[in-house]
Amino acid sequence: TEKSWFKKPDWDIAAQYYQKAAQSFKAGKSYEQSVQAFIKASDAMINATSLFMAGRELENGANVCIQNLGQPERAVDMYKRASELFMQNMTPDRAAEMLEKGAKAMEPISVDSALDLYIEACNIYESEDRAKYATDTYKRTIGLLVRNKRFDKATEILMRLGNIQNESSSKSPYFKTLLSVIIVQLAAGDDVAASRKFQDFCTIEGFVRSEESAIAHQMLDAFEHRDQNYYNQAANRQHIGFLDNEVAKLARNIVVSGDLVSGGGYVDPSNVGSAPSGGNGNFGQPPPPRGPYGNNNNSGYTPQQRPPASGGYTGGGARQQNHPHDGDRDQSTWRALTGAPPAPTPSYSQQEDDESLL
Repeated sequence: TEKSWFKKPDWDIAAQYYQKAAQSFKAGKSYEQSVQAFIKASDAMINATSLFMAGRELENGANVCIQNLGQPERAVDMYKRASELFMQNMTPDRAAEMLEKGAKAMEPISVDSALDLYIEACNIYESEDRAKYATDTYKRTIGLLVRNKRFDKATEILMRLGNIQNESSSKSPYFKTLLSVIIVQLAAGDDVAASRKFQDFCTIEGFVRSEESAIAHQMLDAFEHRDQNYYNQAANRQHIGFLDNEVAKLARNIVVSGDLVSGGGYVDPSNVGSAPSGGNGNFGQPPPPRGPYGNNNNSGYTPQQRPPASGGYTGGGARQQNHPHDGDRDQSTWRALTGAPPAPTPSYSQQEDDESLL
């Protein structure tokens, strides 16, 4: 760096030359030299007190590491440093974006590292009062958690997302998140916790009258009575397709256990179809009908003979059968469960969900 008339380095000029050198090296496919030039350009920008531009030069270098050098770990270090510079420059959205880029780069290598970066990005949005812009980040985090069967953490992040959505005037995305919580709890094999969550959600204004509430109620009934066919009816309903892809696939791949004690749990896809160990394989008819099933006037329930299966989530997929939707819940049962009248058909649509996110 040349010194100016006052014997101080001219960092702005130096940064410009480093930028040009980095682009020239990249064009000439000298990718390592290009990364080094981007790093030096970033250092020059820091000395010139241009933190935003310094972060952008590191981002450019990290992109070269991923796209041309195949060095995602090195790129993540640069993204993290860029995120710090953007935070110092008071641009939290860009800081969170850098962490998301690092998370995507680490997904094929280390799920734990990717999750840490995603969650840190979510924390930035929340701490900087920018949570309403973090919806996509939360959904990517939840998708990664569900794909890797991290159901407890997925429930935690879903609840955080729900708290953000609850502040919106449109409650449809919020209710879908609440239904997702129930599905994840059932996939984890904890139908007791799912039932408790459902009871809590029924105190939220409007939820008890929503289609998501009706689906959750039917799923819980199916688990209570160990009826796979009845569960499949709920999982095949249209509103399941409106959920995030990973949660929708999870819902359709849940197997209800025949074990009246366990209720369900994760099943290794490689073991699907093999005879389960323990007491799950010897059940025949379901227990005597009770609750919503015990009403002979409009429930439409008939006990089904089911094959042996250990319950819970299976990546291989539950056998789907098309059945007509069972009758509406009677008022006395619904009031006993929730203290509210039964749910009418909801009036909102998928288009409303999309507009609420804009």
